[in-house]
Amino acid sequence: MAAPKSFLAHLGVPPSTVSPAARDSILIIIDAQNEYLNGFLTISQETIAYSRPNILTLLQRYRAARAPVAHIKHVTPAGAPVFTPGTELAEIFPELAPLPERVARAEGNTDFEVIVTKTFPSAFADTNLEAVIKRAGVRKVVLVGYMAHVCVSTTARHAQQLGYETIVISDAVGERDLPAVGGGKLGATGKEVAEMVMVELADSFATVLKTEDVQ
Repeated sequence: MAAPKSFLAHLGVPPSTVSPAARDSILIIIDAQNEYLNGFLTISQETIAYSRPNILTLLQRYRAARAPVAHIKHVTPAGAPVFTPGTELAEIFPELAPLPERVARAEGNTDFEVIVTKTFPSAFADTNLEAVIKRAGVRKVVLVGYMAHVCVSTTARHAQQLGYETIVISDAVGERDLPAVGGGKLGATGKEVAEMVMVELADSFATVLKTEDVQ
């Protein structure tokens, strides 16, 4: 039996490549916030162990190349049980915090970092992310962060629908263990969920690469 081909392959869409050194893309870090370390939505240890350092590696590569970065930060109403405003749960991982000097860069400079706040799973929904990408002067978006099956997947699908060349870095995306339908027992580990999300996205919505592919 022949190996299956992706929907994108059937359409003749070639895989994307990405190079921070060429400043051909914007790195979009989705919801790298302490909620996923210490909150109700704690990411599985297995996937946080590789995704967190790989996000930092990618951030450092984009900074070294003076390439643009968007930090997506999920916000919730006062008193919400997740990403609780005014607590550390809402804050970005300390090692990934935007550099103030890059945040302060004037319009017209593509060597920048910016925080984009969102309230929906898609980082494009009711945000200024499209304006940020336009400022970056690119059409390639590189997605990393949390959670694979919610905000990363939704943002990737939305990006593809908006016409962006979408790349997801599989080993820089994390996920929590999910309950079985009906609850009461484990449905799938975070790693299992993340891997299936990557399979889905690679079929129809994005090129899926690894950190080592982004140089």
